[in-house]
Amino acid sequence: MIAAIEPYTAFLGDWILNAEALDRKGADPTMLDLLRWHGAEEVEHRSVAFEVFMHVDGGYRRRVRTWAAAFSALVFLWQRGTRFFMENDPSLLDGKATFKAFHASGKQGTLPSTGAILRSVPSYLSRSYHPSQEGSTAQAVDYLAHSPAALAAEARTTGTS
Repeated sequence: MIAAIEPYTAFLGDWILNAEALDRKGADPTMLDLLRWHGAEEVEHRSVAFEVFMHVDGGYRRRVRTWAAAFSALVFLWQRGTRFFMENDPSLLDGKATFKAFHASGKQGTLPSTGAILRSVPSYLSRSYHPSQEGSTAQAVDYLAHSPAALAAEARTTGTS
């Protein structure tokens, strides 16, 4: 199941690393750094579970069946989580999470686009798929080394400012 979820965490990690619209919209820099650090970490280890699955089983039919279950669960959990946060965000007037709003945010670049998500499906279902096709290891490692939080943590441990 983790091997089936891993491509989506890598997809989202790559998206957040490159989501410049969030910077332009004035997203909280600390929260954005936290999200980007986590996204970089997801991209950096995107192949681990897939490689284990391929070594232990590697069956294409099992990969597709597990993907269907994982994709359904992720859509459900994403929708529930988004709805929860939107209903509890005092800055929103109606607090409703709709597909129309999700689609519009994707067009603005503040969420992954519907098209990008849909295009990721045939990529994963291809027999030649490998998670290394998602994102850039070099970009992820660079962000992990240079994120504001990583630099602040390094300064605290070395006693420099």
